[in-house]
Amino acid sequence: MKTRYIYSLLTFLILSACQNPDEFLDVEPTGYIIPSTLEEYDKLLQNYAILRSVGTNVRYMDPDVYHNDVSFASISSSAPSVNAYAWKHDIFPPGVSDNDYNDFYFYIHTMNYILEAVDGAEPGNFDPSKRNVLKAEALAQRAFEYFLVVNEYAHHYDSTNPDKPGVAMPLSVDLQAQLGRSSLGVVYQQILADLYEALSLLDDNYQAINSYANFRPGRASIYALIAEINLYMGDFDLAVDNSNTALGMYNFLYDYNTVDFSDPSNPWAGYNNGSLWFSSTLNKENIWNRFNYWSFNRPFHLYAPGLEALYDKDNDRRWYLFATQTSSAGVDVSPNYIYMYANSERCNGLSVPRLMLTNAEAKARTGNGSGAIMVLNRLLENRLLNYTPLIHADDATTLQMIKDERRKELAGSSLNLYDQKRYHVYGDIVPAFTRIDPETGNTITLNPGDDGYVVKIAQAVRDQNPNLNY
Repeated sequence: MKTRYIYSLLTFLILSACQNPDEFLDVEPTGYIIPSTLEEYDKLLQNYAILRSVGTNVRYMDPDVYHNDVSFASISSSAPSVNAYAWKHDIFPPGVSDNDYNDFYFYIHTMNYILEAVDGAEPGNFDPSKRNVLKAEALAQRAFEYFLVVNEYAHHYDSTNPDKPGVAMPLSVDLQAQLGRSSLGVVYQQILADLYEALSLLDDNYQAINSYANFRPGRASIYALIAEINLYMGDFDLAVDNSNTALGMYNFLYDYNTVDFSDPSNPWAGYNNGSLWFSSTLNKENIWNRFNYWSFNRPFHLYAPGLEALYDKDNDRRWYLFATQTSSAGVDVSPNYIYMYANSERCNGLSVPRLMLTNAEAKARTGNGSGAIMVLNRLLENRLLNYTPLIHADDATTLQMIKDERRKELAGSSLNLYDQKRYHVYGDIVPAFTRIDPETGNTITLNPGDDGYVVKIAQAVRDQNPNLNY
């Protein structure tokens, strides 16, 4: 990982400012320079790659993911994927690197590099009056990366035991540092401190989201992440307040009743909304973009039976648009269904639907179930045919409906894994999940709070830094 840090420090690829990923990436390097001006820091922050293939380790750990013999064949050659599906915790064989971990810390290092130098940097071809915007973005991006890494590589935050190990937390550029894990409490407090400092550096009229490059944050993006962190920490009143603020700034939803396949005879060809989902930088529902997989055609996975049972298959457009029994290569998986996000990038960052569900859950948990149902109804009227609005009966019933909708709306994002982790800490009932190991035929069990919810830091990383060995 140190090699990558040094590389990022000594080289800089100037990227075009554009929305299409091909335009971001298909740029010939004209040379290497050490970034030192505001213009160059802005280009570092414009690097589209920060949103790509995020959190791929946890894809098969999600209990809502299922494999039969046919679908398992598409991952059987990847030891980390097979181990993740078996909830083995230590999923990387010795000597095998972990791209998730390396990428998270690569971008954390990049933000630290910007933060150490931005105050005194010459502007170059950049408006020096916007210096604080770059600083705010670097703080916010560092916070987002820490939020992603701590949820993948540590158990869930518990306010009754905040001293549990979290993740290493470098806040400066020190290529020789071998930090141990900071506690979960310290990591979460630093994330919040970075986000609030970022907000303090932005004018009140700063853009709600960065619609041109939505992997860079706006004010609504930052409030949305604060709300998500509030939810994860069990601060439900704050989660209501901050999600209300974010939704007041930005709340766009697509009506799935207006979306169909570009070629109904070949669903894998994609959807009829042009490039809006193909390039997630153009997806207007995305508030602060990251994505895990493109299309889900190979390797692929199936809907777990419990998740499949939640859908109203006749009326739920999410089932119609994102489920099929035939793989892109023509393999029939009946009676099961493949999850697909055809010819498109699946967001697992912050989106309006995720924010709305966070808002609804926090309202239900603070005794405002009727307010939660109002939020849920607005989402579902854009997702279902022949929709009959839900009616609030009691908070417990409403909360369960919200949990079910999170599973359906966020399917394919792997976020259900983190939801189950936090429900257990809240004291909610979380089942013991079971699977059949396709390799052995044995039953595998994931009990609430098990290490199988967490990716162990790879041995290849721990060999470089023995302080991470606990």
